[in-house]
Amino acid sequence: MLDFGEYWRHRAQHGLRWWWALHAIHHAQRQMTFWTDDRNHVLDDVLAALWFGGIALLIGVPPGQFPIIVLLLRLGESLSHANVRLSFGRVGERLLVSPRFHRLHHGELSAGATGKNYAVLLPVWDWVFGTADWRRDAYPRTGVPGAAEGLASGGWLRQQWMGLRGMASALRGR
Repeated sequence: MLDFGEYWRHRAQHGLRWWWALHAIHHAQRQMTFWTDDRNHVLDDVLAALWFGGIALLIGVPPGQFPIIVLLLRLGESLSHANVRLSFGRVGERLLVSPRFHRLHHGELSAGATGKNYAVLLPVWDWVFGTADWRRDAYPRTGVPGAAEGLASGGWLRQQWMGLRGMASALRGR
């Protein structure tokens, strides 16, 4: 249930213009690393934590299990962002998100609302909802085409400011 909720949160991050303005910081990085999953706008992280924590409370995750679940989820997400050409094979990639599968999500052609491969740990959600891209030979460049350079290479404060400005602009309808 938690992974299902994460899939839909990720879709919302890409589909809602104001949320994409924050989430684009995560996607603007041109060099994927094990730490790319931690490159986010602070407000995006707060919203994600509230979403995840809210779902955990709703479904009754025991407090003692919550830290273990978060640790395992974070480890899986970090691995999926690693800059390695690692595939779990034709069957394995339908069971668990690999770096190859998630790189297609971060590819330049998958930015914003046109994205694919939103799954966090279990690709079954992309499969069921028609957002899976199973191309096995693709290893696209990453980043957000047309994004301001500061999102990709600016310092942390600049990125945070740009994300807030982008969100405010999207909320005003620009």
